[in-house]
Amino acid sequence: MNTIKLSGNALREIAGRGVRIPRYDRANRVPRIVHIGLGHFHRAHQARYIDELLEKGLAAGTGIFEVNLVADSFPLAGISASQDYLYTLVCRGDSGDETAAVVGSIAGYLNAVSDPKGAVERLAADSTEVISLTITEKGYYYDAAAGEMAWDLSPVKHDLEHPHAPVTAAGYLAAALDLRAKNGGGKITIMSCDNFPSNGTVLKNCLLSLCQRTRPGLVSWIEENAAFPLSMVDRITPATSPAIIRHIEERYGIKDEWPVCSEDFRQWVLEDNFSRAPGSGFDPALLAEAGVQVVKDVEPYELMKIRLLNGSHSALAYPSYLMGFRGVAEAISDPLLRRYIRDNYMEEISPTLLPAPGMDLPVYKDTLVRRFSNKNIADTILRLAAEGSKKIPNFIFNPLEEALGRNLPHRTVVFALAAWARFLAGTDEDGMAIPLDDPLASVLSEAAKGARENPEQFLRAAGIGRGEHAAALSGEFGESLDAIYRKGTRAALEALVEGRPTD
Repeated sequence: MNTIKLSGNALREIAGRGVRIPRYDRANRVPRIVHIGLGHFHRAHQARYIDELLEKGLAAGTGIFEVNLVADSFPLAGISASQDYLYTLVCRGDSGDETAAVVGSIAGYLNAVSDPKGAVERLAADSTEVISLTITEKGYYYDAAAGEMAWDLSPVKHDLEHPHAPVTAAGYLAAALDLRAKNGGGKITIMSCDNFPSNGTVLKNCLLSLCQRTRPGLVSWIEENAAFPLSMVDRITPATSPAIIRHIEERYGIKDEWPVCSEDFRQWVLEDNFSRAPGSGFDPALLAEAGVQVVKDVEPYELMKIRLLNGSHSALAYPSYLMGFRGVAEAISDPLLRRYIRDNYMEEISPTLLPAPGMDLPVYKDTLVRRFSNKNIADTILRLAAEGSKKIPNFIFNPLEEALGRNLPHRTVVFALAAWARFLAGTDEDGMAIPLDDPLASVLSEAAKGARENPEQFLRAAGIGRGEHAAALSGEFGESLDAIYRKGTRAALEALVEGRPTD
């Protein structure tokens, strides 16, 4: 099979190679959606949903214009343009089945670092009807306790002092909406697709709190013209590896420099809360036709996904690494770890959830374990372990605090925190250095090294050692951590799941 470079002109030939191609007209698309954060997950998830909507003949003429707010690690602008903004999405099931599709919903791209004026103008354009974001939780610079931007962080300080040369997402949105309002632009939906609770509310709070200090006259316009729906998104999507690029070339004969590979499962739950001007070309509610669950209340689905999938990912990551596992599928295939996650951790978390209409909770939990077992997407333990200081408070500590307050079982959840602390100490059980990827790595690692003797200090450093249950948590956490050090992670975990004392 000859190799062909992916482009619009090559689609007809590619279609004969067992790859689905866009069959809708891509020539006259309007960038009605501007997305901030062109990454692997977005291309496997939201962009694919829009692609399928266009295949159905709905939202015809709609395209996504992509904007990144951080410097690209490779020449993305040139690569994407040379491929006519097309890329290959490979989806793999746990049984080894695979599908490949060329996704055509992206219509353009720019990087705001090199073209900040162009980014603001694109976001503000009359044609823009939806702005969506996948920038990870840390990109919001949010102070959850205050319900506003974290004013002491340097990027936020910059945007306060230089509102017309922003660097944060909230700063760019403020500048764009200010320009849109001055130009008489219409209503707009601003949609966070990031993985943390109440994401739409957090985004709105960030934007309004920044505008109150930099553009107070814009606040009322935003309140009247912008909607911030909550959403829950789910699809396990590891970073693209050179092996995936080679696989696509060898199996399908496609030379694609920015493909993406994901699992075959996906879910998107979106709040029915949109702001649309009369005559809009794109109605977000149409996403239901592509399989999105458009609902009145996202919170039950959000809690289910964050506490079960993401919480279990974190609970699995740290003991697995300490036990010598580096791949997620290999770790969950270990009978002890599988029992810990499915029969202990998930069961302790379940009483903290709300009923989610249409969801069978035991089936959902079994499905999660099956997804974790998917060796065909090569997900890594270190990916799950990264940025624990951002993940742990929402994914693990919030349900733990609820369990403590309601006197619910929580031993295995506390063990997850202890394994995290042992991981952060920086060396594995063979004395080998652990690569720590966390914005608070230096602070937390130092606290973790002394956590066995001073558990309270570590919990406070992690931001989870306060409140009425702090003393009880500190004692239980200290016992679990001591057991990990004395017995080793596997033996300590065996005692835990078998209900034996830790001493």
